[in-house]
Amino acid sequence: MIKKTDNNNKLAQAQKLLSKLTKAVFWNCNISKFDCSRDRDYIIKRIIEVGLEEDEIIMWKLYPYEDIKRVALNMEYLERDHLVYMAFVLKVNEKNFKSYGQKPWYQKK
Repeated sequence: MIKKTDNNNKLAQAQKLLSKLTKAVFWNCNISKFDCSRDRDYIIKRIIEVGLEEDEIIMWKLYPYEDIKRVALNMEYLERDHLVYMAFVLKVNEKNFKSYGQKPWYQKK
Protein backbone atom coordinates (compact mmCIF):
# COMPACT_ATOMS: atom_id res chain seq x y z
CA MET A 1 0.00 0.00 0.00
CA ILE A 2 1.37 3.41 -1.00
CA LYS A 3 1.20 5.92 1.82
CA LYS A 4 -0.17 9.36 1.10
CA THR A 5 3.09 10.92 2.30
CA ASP A 6 5.04 8.79 -0.20
CA ASN A 7 2.80 10.01 -3.00
CA ASN A 8 3.17 13.64 -1.86
CA ASN A 9 6.94 13.19 -1.71
CA LYS A 10 7.02 11.85 -5.29
CA LEU A 11 4.90 14.76 -6.49
CA ALA A 12 7.19 17.23 -4.75
CA GLN A 13 10.25 15.60 -6.34
CA ALA A 14 8.59 15.71 -9.77
CA GLN A 15 7.74 19.41 -9.34
CA LYS A 16 11.32 20.09 -8.29
CA LEU A 17 12.57 18.38 -11.46
CA LEU A 18 10.09 20.35 -13.59
CA SER A 19 11.37 23.60 -12.10
CA LYS A 20 14.87 22.71 -13.34
CA LEU A 21 13.79 22.58 -17.00
CA THR A 22 15.24 25.23 -19.30
CA LYS A 23 12.98 28.28 -19.26
CA ALA A 24 13.08 28.49 -23.06
CA VAL A 25 11.26 25.15 -23.39
CA PHE A 26 8.18 26.50 -21.65
CA TRP A 27 8.63 30.21 -22.33
CA ASN A 28 4.87 30.68 -22.77
CA CYS A 29 3.71 28.62 -19.77
CA ASN A 30 3.75 28.81 -16.02
CA ILE A 31 5.63 25.60 -15.25
CA SER A 32 4.66 25.77 -11.57
CA LYS A 33 1.05 25.06 -12.59
CA PHE A 34 1.94 21.92 -14.52
CA ASP A 35 0.90 18.53 -13.26
CA CYS A 36 3.45 15.84 -14.18
CA SER A 37 0.74 13.30 -14.80
CA ARG A 38 -1.97 15.43 -16.42
CA ASP A 39 0.46 17.35 -18.67
CA ARG A 40 2.77 14.40 -19.39
CA ASP A 41 2.33 14.31 -23.18
CA TYR A 42 2.72 18.07 -23.57
CA ILE A 43 5.87 18.14 -21.42
CA ILE A 44 7.46 15.25 -23.31
CA LYS A 45 6.56 16.75 -26.69
CA ARG A 46 8.02 20.17 -25.88
CA ILE A 47 11.24 18.67 -24.53
CA ILE A 48 11.66 16.55 -27.67
CA GLU A 49 10.97 19.56 -29.90
CA VAL A 50 13.09 22.26 -28.25
CA GLY A 51 14.71 20.89 -25.11
CA LEU A 52 18.39 20.82 -24.35
CA GLU A 53 20.35 17.80 -23.18
CA GLU A 54 19.69 18.75 -19.54
CA ASP A 55 15.95 18.84 -20.25
CA GLU A 56 16.06 15.42 -21.85
CA ILE A 57 17.81 13.99 -18.79
CA ILE A 58 15.00 15.35 -16.63
CA MET A 59 12.41 13.91 -19.03
CA TRP A 60 13.93 10.42 -18.66
CA LYS A 61 13.86 10.79 -14.87
CA LEU A 62 10.21 11.85 -14.88
CA TYR A 63 8.68 9.45 -17.40
CA PRO A 64 9.05 5.81 -18.39
CA TYR A 65 10.43 4.73 -21.77
CA GLU A 66 7.01 3.60 -23.05
CA ASP A 67 5.42 7.02 -22.42
CA ILE A 68 8.24 8.85 -24.18
CA LYS A 69 8.18 6.40 -27.07
CA ARG A 70 4.38 6.69 -27.49
CA VAL A 71 4.51 10.49 -27.57
CA ALA A 72 7.50 10.64 -29.93
CA LEU A 73 6.02 8.14 -32.38
CA ASN A 74 2.72 10.03 -32.54
CA MET A 75 4.00 13.58 -32.93
CA GLU A 76 2.49 15.32 -35.96
CA TYR A 77 5.78 16.91 -37.00
CA LEU A 78 9.34 16.47 -35.84
CA GLU A 79 12.40 18.16 -37.33
CA ARG A 80 14.45 15.66 -39.35
CA ASP A 81 17.46 15.74 -37.00
CA HIS A 82 15.21 15.30 -33.95
CA LEU A 83 13.44 12.39 -35.63
CA VAL A 84 16.73 10.65 -36.44
CA TYR A 85 17.97 11.22 -32.90
CA MET A 86 14.78 9.94 -31.27
CA ALA A 87 14.74 6.90 -33.56
CA PHE A 88 18.28 6.12 -32.44
CA VAL A 89 17.59 6.68 -28.74
CA LEU A 90 14.33 4.72 -28.78
CA LYS A 91 15.77 2.02 -31.05
CA VAL A 92 12.88 2.39 -33.48
CA ASN A 93 12.91 2.61 -37.26
CA GLU A 94 12.39 6.17 -38.50
CA LYS A 95 9.52 5.03 -40.72
CA ASN A 96 7.50 4.11 -37.61
CA PHE A 97 7.18 7.77 -36.65
CA LYS A 98 3.94 9.51 -37.65
CA SER A 99 6.02 12.54 -38.63
CA TYR A 100 8.28 10.55 -40.98
CA GLY A 101 8.33 12.28 -44.37
CA GLN A 102 6.11 15.14 -43.16
CA LYS A 103 6.88 18.71 -44.11
CA PRO A 104 6.55 21.60 -41.64
CA TRP A 105 3.30 23.58 -41.86
CA TYR A 106 4.98 26.47 -43.67
CA GLN A 107 6.12 24.20 -46.54
CA LYS A 108 2.79 22.45 -47.10
CA LYS A 109 0.70 23.50 -50.06
